Amino acid sequence: MALNEGNAGKDVHTDQPASMKRNILWVRHGTTLWNVEKRYLGHTDIGLLPDAKEELAPLHEQLSRVSWHEVYCSDLLRCRQTLEQILPDAGGKVKFDQRLREIDFGQWEGLTYEQLKDNPEYRNWIDAPQKVTPPDGESWQKFTERMDSFLQEMLLNGRPSMHVDEGRVPTIVVVTHGGVIRYALSRLIAGLGFWDTHVVPGQAIQVQLDRQGINGLVAE
Repeated sequence: MALNEGNAGKDVHTDQPASMKRNILWVRHGTTLWNVEKRYLGHTDIGLLPDAKEELAPLHEQLSRVSWHEVYCSDLLRCRQTLEQILPDAGGKVKFDQRLREIDFGQWEGLTYEQLKDNPEYRNWIDAPQKVTPPDGESWQKFTERMDSFLQEMLLNGRPSMHVDEGRVPTIVVVTHGGVIRYALSRLIAGLGFWDTHVVPGQAIQVQLDRQGINGLVAE
């Protein structure tokens, strides 16, 4: 199945009104050559493999039956191409957002584990990514700050585009990257660690938010 489900916010308020609920579909972009070659791919702007249409066809079929209210997408090419395949009618309703980019691996972009494994700085980063930043790359703090900013904004109540009929829960589609999805779910689902989520290219994870506070992110 391309859609997997999770529940968020189990440790917070239980009296959340329907208007505060969210159904979020987190979509990882389709497969690139660097994914196949297991190269670090952050801000490098490469596209999908030639067979992207076939790869993404099952998800396109599933999303054709989804009534969505908002669509967010990373501005990088591989996510834009994924969006074109899975939601071709979204058009001008999509909000492209740089905050949804993968973390920037700096000088390690395009390299593999085998090429980096003997680099002491890389070994330190593997052991403590929150404390070590790839050369010319993005720190963990900057990555999480932009992601927290996006999550807070997405969860704000009362936006015109999120007004739905009484009893209905708005659906948000987010097309982005593996690391972004892992971090977002670790913030949205109590007790879930960054590496606890298996994120497959070209597939989606469905999260139903049914609480008001989310691991320190509060929808106000």
